[in-house]
Amino acid sequence: MVIENDIESCGSRAVQSHANPRHHRQKLEVYNEVLRRIQDSDCEEAHVPGFDDQLWLHFNRLPARYALDVNVERAEDVLAHKRLLELAENPANRPAFQVRLVQVYPFGSANHNDSSMHSNHSEKEDAQSSLNYSLKQGIHAPPTFGSSSNLEALALQANKNNIEDGDNAMGVTPNFNRPMHEITFSTIDKPKLLSQLTSILGEIGLNIQEAHAFSTSDGFSLDVFVVEGWPNEETEELKGLLEKEIWKVKDQYLSNQGILYSLNDQHQTRTESPPHCIQIPSDGADVWEIDTSQLKYENKVGSGSFGDLFRGTYCSQEVAIKVLKPERINTDMLKEFAQEVYIMRKIRHKNVVQFIGACTRPPNLCIVTEFMSRGSLYDFLHRQRGVFKLPSLIKVAIDVSKGMNYLHQNNIIHRDLKTANLLMDENELVKVADFGVARVQTQSGVMTAETGTYRWMAPEVIEHKPYDQKADVFSFGISLWELLTGELPYSYLTPLQAAVGVVQKGLRPTIPKHTHPRLSELLERCWQQDPKERPAFSEIIEILLQIAKEVNDEKLDRHKDKSSHGFLSSLMRGHH
Repeated sequence: MVIENDIESCGSRAVQSHANPRHHRQKLEVYNEVLRRIQDSDCEEAHVPGFDDQLWLHFNRLPARYALDVNVERAEDVLAHKRLLELAENPANRPAFQVRLVQVYPFGSANHNDSSMHSNHSEKEDAQSSLNYSLKQGIHAPPTFGSSSNLEALALQANKNNIEDGDNAMGVTPNFNRPMHEITFSTIDKPKLLSQLTSILGEIGLNIQEAHAFSTSDGFSLDVFVVEGWPNEETEELKGLLEKEIWKVKDQYLSNQGILYSLNDQHQTRTESPPHCIQIPSDGADVWEIDTSQLKYENKVGSGSFGDLFRGTYCSQEVAIKVLKPERINTDMLKEFAQEVYIMRKIRHKNVVQFIGACTRPPNLCIVTEFMSRGSLYDFLHRQRGVFKLPSLIKVAIDVSKGMNYLHQNNIIHRDLKTANLLMDENELVKVADFGVARVQTQSGVMTAETGTYRWMAPEVIEHKPYDQKADVFSFGISLWELLTGELPYSYLTPLQAAVGVVQKGLRPTIPKHTHPRLSELLERCWQQDPKERPAFSEIIEILLQIAKEVNDEKLDRHKDKSSHGFLSSLMRGHH
């Protein structure tokens, strides 16, 4: 299982950038080679005037990683991607997709130890010569992207972990020689698209072995999956089954965008005018409408594809202002916005970020909360390189558990619990934040759309199975491990790799050997595959309080020993 997900900047899964001159040169080299190969072929399209410009536009609208990873020997696949993206521009064709048979080759089994397709040119040429020989023997073509070295790199990493950990964390045994299918989708880019596509593949019994997800600069997606599980090598029946599954999804979610389009009303969510005022569900509580004349914006502290986060003041109180971008507002966004305001109005707890109010009059939609001056725990760990000693870690964990227990007592599932959504105030009190509407990113770029949360996501959520409050407990366990180690969960994997590993291989982070035994036991319980075996937050609080007492008692014992030793030493000196 290898998944490659290209996320290059805030706001979308991949954004075109020329900031790296070396990448730009490499992209240009790949473009020239692909152009030459296509022109040397019998392809009629290559001889149409302006084709070279159109091909360059294709490379330029995709992120740099597309050119760096694509196999130039598969120039025809680049042409197919170009056609799929063009097809997707017509709503009636969405999602455009193709299926082809592929074969993964064990190029790296002899001496290719670098996971980068571009790091060793001579080895790549040797591998390609091997491929050319294989193709002459009538074996199927390889996937579009550099599968073999990536698969080997992941297997090597898993083996390394197994040796270090003494157990089989992933159980990866790549099957290089078996024919697989490569399925490529193109449609409008949108939140949850990757989950919808992977769900469709899962529904028809396909196991994802590799995937490459790209977003174009103009709002389209190109998602390439290498899958196994189809019982034979033909593709037409598989295409038909995919079409049926896509139609089933369309019928089920007629009101959604992108892949979930209603054919009779394809532009409804993109063109409809928002209402003059959003109707927030009312339960007779106070009205929370913000007086915008009292709202003062200061500096921007974060930005995402759906909104911006500002520091500011409201009636002289320091606040955080989450503003939805008017151009990204649609019916679904409005529903989620209303739901978040409805939830936040009802919750008050010292370990949950306090809701101040909201502006519900388009186009200036915003949610105002208290400002947390010390920022997120993610930034503290990964940008400031901060560390938590065990007593502080336990205190933070208790803060989070109390906030989550309160939410669960009020029948609220957070669904996006991670260190980026755990904020600290000036008194070092940690509070649960962000109930998932704007998906505003921090400057670190972790508060992204759905793929960014895969590292913390419970397996039942990844698999689109029914889930309950225990999904938050799983995410808490991953976050607690992150606080303990200061490392990003599954840092050697992309988010999508981690997701498939968690579901298919039972992948979990490695608990350091020096960890307090009660804390190790708690982590393992929190990320059990079966949600029923995970503890509730009420029990987690009791466990953490007991650990805190043990840690404090051990500290006192050490202090007594030290004091006693000093007293005995003074007696000895006096005796002499």
